[in-house]
Amino acid sequence: MFLLRIYLLLCASAATALAPPTPTHFRLARGSLIPPPLLPPLAPNATPNNPLSLLDLDSIEHFAESHGLKEAHVSTLYNAFLRRGSAGCGLSEPRSDLPSLSELTDKSFPKSAASSLLSSFSALSTSVSKVVPSSSGGYRLLVLLPTGQSIETVIIKHTHTNGKIRYTVCLSSQVGCARACSFCATGTIGLKENLPASSILEQFLHAQLLLASKDIPASSLTNVVFMGQGEPLDNYGEVLKSLRGLTHQCLFNLSPSRITVSTVAPVPSIIKRLADDAPAVNLAVSLHGATQELRELTVPSARGTSIEELGAALDYHAKKSGRGAMLEYLLIDGVNDGDLAAESLASFARARGSQLKPFVNLIPYNPTLAGAAFSYKTPTDERINSFHALLKNENIQSSVRWSSAAGRDAGAACGQLVLGE
Repeated sequence: MFLLRIYLLLCASAATALAPPTPTHFRLARGSLIPPPLLPPLAPNATPNNPLSLLDLDSIEHFAESHGLKEAHVSTLYNAFLRRGSAGCGLSEPRSDLPSLSELTDKSFPKSAASSLLSSFSALSTSVSKVVPSSSGGYRLLVLLPTGQSIETVIIKHTHTNGKIRYTVCLSSQVGCARACSFCATGTIGLKENLPASSILEQFLHAQLLLASKDIPASSLTNVVFMGQGEPLDNYGEVLKSLRGLTHQCLFNLSPSRITVSTVAPVPSIIKRLADDAPAVNLAVSLHGATQELRELTVPSARGTSIEELGAALDYHAKKSGRGAMLEYLLIDGVNDGDLAAESLASFARARGSQLKPFVNLIPYNPTLAGAAFSYKTPTDERINSFHALLKNENIQSSVRWSSAAGRDAGAACGQLVLGE
């Protein structure tokens, strides 16, 4: 019995040593679907002419710690800001102004801390400078950043066969992009800056506010795709913070299953990191070619890694997340739309195994100036359907995203975002 007690004590000590350290600093953890980082929140850098965004979680958490606030106080703040003071999951009534002092203090928010917060933070650090409607029912938003740069955000309308309407917002993670994919307009301007998480989250709020201004319930904005400007995994830390904000029950309370991060997988190992940090979020990989040679034609950054490395990273993500990724495949006439390319794609998808199969999303090419430089054209519908049929004959789960052309009239279709006026 004595030896058994010693053994149990040693096991307990070992478990304690292996356990991750518990943060002693303030983190908004309760209700978080993505664990907060263990590092302390960054110190804010507010000035009277440059107030911080209420959606800057690092700064809010730092403020809460320095003012002795509790999680309940921060929850009160976001209920007042995003739900007009009504607590409860799923509720959404966003605003573009700060809560008043009385709105906070009436809910037991300490008055001195409330006064300090309202003088240091703003409701939004970005603004919408232009809205371009599309005949498809969506919108392209030109969003002005505090740095003077601009980004684009797209709202996509979906009408289901039962008549139900919902919306998806396509978020940008960078100003420009360094990856220079041959078909993509964004890559032509290069990378100008990474967006902070607050500017990513504010795009979602801008989309909610725009829909509300059209008498469309903010709750109808149900899905998020990181398919706007930029390569999300090149701005990994801030994108991860924004995922935390989008899914946090105190903030936007989105299910991770309604969020998709799209990447060209510049470094396949970072897909594994995403699988570890946010396994419940959907992954879409811009493949566009299932052989090394074909993929490099459209995705120059693929030259640094092999198609086999990408496949291994996808397998790791599937095992961690419990589901296969989405393979985005842009069909370009005479480039990657032939039968041989379809057979290579089927082989690549089949190699991922039969249990956690990827889903192939076929996207007809949308004309861009970038693509025009390579004489790219959209394949005929007949060619697209033939490509799709070959995949189906190989038992590859796939579909043609005909809706990807929606928004062409507003310069908001897939691949067209380039700060067009």
